[in-house]
Amino acid sequence: MKINVLLSTYNGEKYLREQLESLLSQNVDGLHIVVRDDGSTDATHAILDEYQNAGKLTWYTGENKGCAKSFWELVVTSPDADYYAFCDQDDHWHPDKLQIAVETLQNAGDATVARLYFSDVHVVDAQLGHISDGMVEKLPVDYAHSLIKNIAPGCTYVFNHAARALLVQYDPEKYGIDIHDWMAYKIIACFGEVVFDETPHLDYRQHGNNVLGASKTGIKAYFAALHRFFGGVQQNNRERCAKNLEACFGAQMSDENRRLTHLMAHYREDKRVKREILREPAFRFKGKKYRYFKFLIRLNKV
Repeated sequence: MKINVLLSTYNGEKYLREQLESLLSQNVDGLHIVVRDDGSTDATHAILDEYQNAGKLTWYTGENKGCAKSFWELVVTSPDADYYAFCDQDDHWHPDKLQIAVETLQNAGDATVARLYFSDVHVVDAQLGHISDGMVEKLPVDYAHSLIKNIAPGCTYVFNHAARALLVQYDPEKYGIDIHDWMAYKIIACFGEVVFDETPHLDYRQHGNNVLGASKTGIKAYFAALHRFFGGVQQNNRERCAKNLEACFGAQMSDENRRLTHLMAHYREDKRVKREILREPAFRFKGKKYRYFKFLIRLNKV
């Protein structure tokens, strides 16, 4: 069995060594760490050289293209393996993380079915001090709800070879990409199966230099949400993702998934489609956030 851990680095010297040591402590055989550096200017290269010289990883550097495209390049160019795992540069993995993920995927059945595993996380501060025991929202794990929101922390992703074969069909230069784990979640949920593990198996570090981080709460988060809402920051990213999925995979989708994708992709352009998406039972979920989602649809903000 071979497991490729896909790690994109960028000026990650502060926590990188600790993360790499946690990867090397995994209770699995056949682990290989594949690193793409996204144009670091700190000591990241020296740290990667040290581990490469010890035969513990391979790495290369490329132009700075951002987190999403850097990770997607790793998916496309990585050597073949049975399983692949996304890895951030600043977290800390528990020794059983990959073992649990691989066993879960193996026990799920036929390996020719595209499958994605993800888990909850322990949210910690810069010194690994406890903040919270989890951050995954309680939404259904299916394709319809993946179009509304990605609830899965990308740093916990482990997916099989069949899933990787789907992902490499998507060209972010042609279709565009906002966040790599959002797109991976949607593609695999559309054509395969997604498995959620409620038990955390890594420490998700929050610090001042996070590229992406856990959702914040409190008054600062409230005003940040208002800024995003009224300032147009990342508005309509769900619509964009749906249009990109439709353009790349529309002909391969089931009739039902093609219909759901069309609703999300074109609700702003067609009042009939907007009425249909507001009534669509597949998009419903419990709680106040569903009412907020419908409010955003009415205002063309999704």
